[in-house]
Order: sequence, then C-alpha cells, then structure tokens
Amino acid sequence: MITRDMAEAVRIQGRVLLALMLREARTRYGRTKAGYLWALLEPIIHISMLYFLFKYRLRMVAIGDNIPIFLATGFLTYIGFRNVMNRTGGGYGSNEALLSFPIVKVMDVFVGRALLELGTWIAVTFILLGGLIALGYGPLPRDVITMLIAVLALFLIGFGVGTFIGIASEFVPAIGSFMRVPQRLLYFTSGLFFLPEALPPAARDILAWNPILHGITLFREGYFPSYDSYVLDVQYLFGWAVGSVLLALVTERVARKPMRNLA
Repeated sequence: MITRDMAEAVRIQGRVLLALMLREARTRYGRTKAGYLWALLEPIIHISMLYFLFKYRLRMVAIGDNIPIFLATGFLTYIGFRNVMNRTGGGYGSNEALLSFPIVKVMDVFVGRALLELGTWIAVTFILLGGLIALGYGPLPRDVITMLIAVLALFLIGFGVGTFIGIASEFVPAIGSFMRVPQRLLYFTSGLFFLPEALPPAARDILAWNPILHGITLFREGYFPSYDSYVLDVQYLFGWAVGSVLLALVTERVARKPMRNLA
C-alpha cells in the first residue's frame, strides 16, 4: 500500500530529476530552439554519408531495397546507446556542485542525464524514421513495441556502463580515454552496416558476443516485416541490461563515501 510519505518522496524525486534534465538540456543545447537541431543533424549527416558510400562505392547486404531505412535503423539505435553511455558517464563532473544540496544524490545526476538522452533518442528516431517513411523509403514498422523493447535494453546497458565509467573515472581518470577504443570497435561490429546472418559462421559466432549487435537486430526485427533473425538472443541482451544496472548500483554504493572525500 502506497502511503502519503511514499507518494511525497516520489513526487520530490520526480521534481529533482526534472530539474536536472532541464538544466542539462539548457546547458547542452542552449536557450534557443536552434540548439536542438544538432540532435537531428548529426544522424542525418552520418546516414547520408554512409548511404552514398555504400550505394555507389561498396556492396552491402541490406533488407530488400531499403538502404536508407536499413542504415537509419542501425545508426539511430547505435548512436542512441552511445550517447546514453557517454553523456551519463560525464554526469558527475558537470553536476558536482549540485551535490552540495542534500536533496540531490549522486545517482540523481546520472539518472537525469540518462533520461534526457533517452527522450532525445526516441524523439530523433521518431522524426527521422517518420520522415523516411513519408518520403517512400520504407514500410511502416511491423511492431513498435519490439522496437521500444530494444531501445529499453540498450538504454539500460548504456546507463549502467556509463554510470560505472563516470564513477570509476573520478578515481582513475584514464578509464574515460581507454573506453574510446572499445567504442570504435562497437561501431564496426554491432551490425550498423550489415546483417549478422550474412557473415561467415566463424565471424558471426564471435560477433554474437556483442550485446549491442543483438539490440540493433531486435530493433530491426521490430521494424522490418520480412526480417526474423536466427542470431538474435533476447535473453542474452537483457542479461547484459540487468547486469549493467546492477554494476552501476553496486559501484555507486561502494564509492559513495570515497567520492565525498574527493569532493
């Protein structure tokens, strides 16, 4: 049974997170609407460059003739995960001054940043995929719920890993720089430009250890009516999601007192 005190605590927590999200949005995008355009322009530029590269210079395996949609479903999903992880990881340093207020906790700054990225991710994906569909580049999605489940799984992984990196970087600053290497590998091994089923069995078995590959594959299964992947393992994907969140919670709990001493 929900008591009045519990309801008040939830209301206060919601207001804290909303305030952190609004502050972060103003800091990152500016106070004008033009500042938000970069959230749309970045994926448009990348998708356009990749489209012309693969259409006229390289051969690729796509689903049907929907190369723009194929690239968009891969890149939008990956960049959403990447931004959640990177921006969450920088949450502590940019909001450290706010922790002087007793109402703001360490985990709040990470959650606030992650939720802002999730909202931006969903909005940008809806706008760009909707625009491509309106221009006749692809069909309507087969199952939007499946697409949202894929986004949720990748969001949890990005939030968990990002929070771990953000806290660990306060004690070992080199971790943030070190993580750029696996990020570059993920860009080329997560199925942005290819279907895992099209790979040789040996390469496919190796890349199947990458949970981001499963997230993008699940997103594409939800979008394309004709695509059913035998490589996809949803349990493995959500195993990573749950494990990442648990890692973040344990790390924050263990580092709570040492981080106060660093301040």
